[in-house]
Amino acid sequence: MAARTGMANLISRWRRMVDDTGTATWSDDQAQQILDVNRTDFWWDSMAPAPEKSGGSTIYTTYLLRRQNLEESSSGSAYWRVFDGAGMTIGTANYAVDYLTGIITFASDQMGSARFLTGRAFDLNGAAASAWRERAALSASLYNFQADGGRYDRAQWFEHCVKMAEYYGNLARGGMTVSVLDRSDLA
Repeated sequence: MAARTGMANLISRWRRMVDDTGTATWSDDQAQQILDVNRTDFWWDSMAPAPEKSGGSTIYTTYLLRRQNLEESSSGSAYWRVFDGAGMTIGTANYAVDYLTGIITFASDQMGSARFLTGRAFDLNGAAASAWRERAALSASLYNFQADGGRYDRAQWFEHCVKMAEYYGNLARGGMTVSVLDRSDLA
């Protein structure tokens, strides 16, 4: 099975994170499977209009999502759909998307109207940690030895993989914070 079309850029970014360029360790389909495990599906996610000044008036062409690293619309409407408050689909020709940052820029003023998105967001750090753990498992049998006056440190690759898994695992977990809010307007 081939990877979904809208995953190409995510897979490419993920490959750079796991040093899988050139001769690939994982096929695109395998890479997509690792990314899919680290995926969040969402429906009717509201976008926040970002007001902009144009001349003497305020316009709303930019909308912000709370999500990043999005699967692209080229995967099809089952994976990406922008729509209005009545549920009517807004065609991809009417906006441009920065899938990395989650910013949608409409071609015309949306007048602050409600806009929603159904799609998929990916935790690239979590997927990279998974891949580095997989590489560590594959190299666990490597060992250090000395022969003919030389020292061979094959186990360094295992240690490197473990450290990289730890690094990306910490980045994946570091994205969430918990806050306690106290309301002062209540008696």
